[in-house]
Amino acid sequence: MTTRTDDIGVWNDLGTVQAEKKLWVKFPITATGANATLRASFLCSDWNKLSSYVLIRPRYTTANSDQTGEAIRIYPATTSVVFEVPIPTDFQERSVYFRDFEIYKVSWRRPRLVGITPDAILQVKLEELWG
Repeated sequence: MTTRTDDIGVWNDLGTVQAEKKLWVKFPITATGANATLRASFLCSDWNKLSSYVLIRPRYTTANSDQTGEAIRIYPATTSVVFEVPIPTDFQERSVYFRDFEIYKVSWRRPRLVGITPDAILQVKLEELWG
């Protein structure tokens, strides 16, 4: 498990994936902390051609169940984006802290109005705040 420390605290690296249109892509490492604060960093092949945003959602999987949480809309930026995805209180009371995160790429331009718009390749690194 890779961690990084800065002035804010210790960040647990959940991995880097390429965001795909119309497909939920799972980050490779499961989040194990109960903290709600996450940070996304973006690597883009061409920022001028980027015409999309991403949705990030938690997925809670236990031995007998599989649920997804509410998706958060994030607009890619050249700097890291910090946001919160709290674990539901009822889940915390039942000691359900482990969760996976998935990402989904969405175009914000309408093809029928502006033609087919090429979109840049977007990779996203996700980290959770530990301490």
